[in-house]
Amino acid sequence: MVGTKSLSERERTAKLIAKTRASIRKKHRALKTGIMEKEIVLEKQLKPIIEPLKQIVGITAREGKLVETKFMKSKRKNKREYSDDDEEDDDNDGDDDDNDAIPTQITPQRHQRLQSQLGPLGQVYVNTLLIGNARNEINLVYGVYFDENGTTLGNKKFDVNMDDTIIMDGERYKGTPGLYELIFKKIPNDAIYTENDKQTYKHILLTTNDHRRDNNARMPIKSNKGHKYKNIIAPLLVTRSVSGTNIGSGIKTNIPSAVRLTDK
Repeated sequence: MVGTKSLSERERTAKLIAKTRASIRKKHRALKTGIMEKEIVLEKQLKPIIEPLKQIVGITAREGKLVETKFMKSKRKNKREYSDDDEEDDDNDGDDDDNDAIPTQITPQRHQRLQSQLGPLGQVYVNTLLIGNARNEINLVYGVYFDENGTTLGNKKFDVNMDDTIIMDGERYKGTPGLYELIFKKIPNDAIYTENDKQTYKHILLTTNDHRRDNNARMPIKSNKGHKYKNIIAPLLVTRSVSGTNIGSGIKTNIPSAVRLTDK
């Protein structure tokens, strides 16, 4: 009898334990379900707040990425495009090879800040340089480029105002479509620039030494077979001696002065 009673008690204990376990599981499931339901309700309630925060986080992450653009090294020797007698060769569009350009880092914040300071012409020409010259329109041998100090033309800092005035070395030049075309474009449109624009551009070249190797007044002219050199720069600056030797023009006689504007 004692053994039977002991066995019966064990069975009752086992059933009680099983029942308790089942009860615990049921309560746990109910608790878990309740929590999940609360989370769903809470998420619905907070969705109008969470979504804008997610967008802000996404924008912040994107702003951390850098946008690449290209600019020419201000000092590079033995460039392939430098050949003193190239202007006598056949036409070639090797005006500016992408090998002469290296990437610089421009953040979206800096891009936006620069763009906000541009006038109508700057929006067209400078912005093309900012976004990376995707259409290969911008001249990288003779033209504006970016470095750690900002925008540069030759050996001078290059700035523009919101009225498109060009400022270099404390001198102001009235920004015309033709002058921008001559400064920035690989193949300037001759329907846009005037003779006066060409003479102003000549003065800028002589001021910045943008047409000389290493932008140094004592160095030879960086001639090449490109359209801009053969059709614009060479006729403006290169004179020929009787023997046919090219002589780089470096004397500022008979050069029209820049258009000076009153400082604001």
